[in-house]
Amino acid sequence: MTDSELETLRNECELSGRFWGLAFGALGAIVVREKGEDAIKKLWSLMLHQHQQGFYKQGLKKLGIREDEPPAVIAAKYHWYTNLIGGLSMEYVEETPKKVWIRYTAPMWTYPGTTLMAMPSSLRRTIFSIWHPANGRMMGNKRLGWVATKFVMEGHPYDEGYFIEHDHDLAPGEELKFEQADHTPEFDPEAAPKLDPEIWPEARKLKARRNWSREYVHTTVDCLTQMYGPYITRFLFEETMRGMAVQYTHEMKRITGVQGNDAAAITEFFARMLASQNQSFHTEQVSSTQYRIVLDSFFPFSGEVGEDMRQASFAFQKTAAWVLNGRVAVTRRAVPDTLAPQSEVWDIQDTGKWLY
Repeated sequence: MTDSELETLRNECELSGRFWGLAFGALGAIVVREKGEDAIKKLWSLMLHQHQQGFYKQGLKKLGIREDEPPAVIAAKYHWYTNLIGGLSMEYVEETPKKVWIRYTAPMWTYPGTTLMAMPSSLRRTIFSIWHPANGRMMGNKRLGWVATKFVMEGHPYDEGYFIEHDHDLAPGEELKFEQADHTPEFDPEAAPKLDPEIWPEARKLKARRNWSREYVHTTVDCLTQMYGPYITRFLFEETMRGMAVQYTHEMKRITGVQGNDAAAITEFFARMLASQNQSFHTEQVSSTQYRIVLDSFFPFSGEVGEDMRQASFAFQKTAAWVLNGRVAVTRRAVPDTLAPQSEVWDIQDTGKWLY
């Protein structure tokens, strides 16, 4: 890639990662608001099990982690690499080849801003009880355990724990321990593992970050559908998209660099958001006051997606236009019988009157 192309990719992936990361956190917040503590813990359980089945083994290969490394190192490197690629702040400390620490440091990507403070204090223990203790089982190693030591929601500045390879096979349930640890090893960035730049050039890392954050939203919606069915899931997703528009439209627009708030500017804002997400689309000018976007993809989802969910997603665009200019109407309609079955049309029009 040229320097200019790489800079464009950096900007697009940063914007897309920011959007999908916030959407993921917002979905969790809406679930807590509408369904409560048990629901968010069940959601995380389903979501992490789904990610484990789909990504762990192939992820080890993609990340260039060797099979002959110690199991604790393999497990810790997986979480270190994947979360760094995803944009999380992490620390990695290899105390011994059989005992390796990882920390999830501030700011917390999972629940950005003050959202973290609304989450149940038990949630992080639930999350750490699902993914990390399963690493040994997924690698066919019965001696690898996970010990959780610190939690942000219990007064610490980060979540922390360590993988440890025991000298004996662990009985079912022994893979997980909680341990009070007042003093733990210091992180040395120079000693931390580095991704192979030949395998993972910057462009690949940027694209992976975009896909990583997007996939979390897709998986979360899929798990909500398993839990509640399509109608309640549509409501939860629509509430998320509407809230995202209220809270983040101005921030996202600043990042895109779009000036103004007329119909042309709002169209350009939507187009730059779509481009950052690697969506397939094109724009048209219908008149001096009306513009159109024809969208042929529907990320973060793949395959056929029902009209209800598409309308729920559109709550972001509809609300964002209202936030920016109460005279601009934004509508969508499906385009049947096209070569791209996901196609839909967005019309952005300055009506010349206050709509609300």
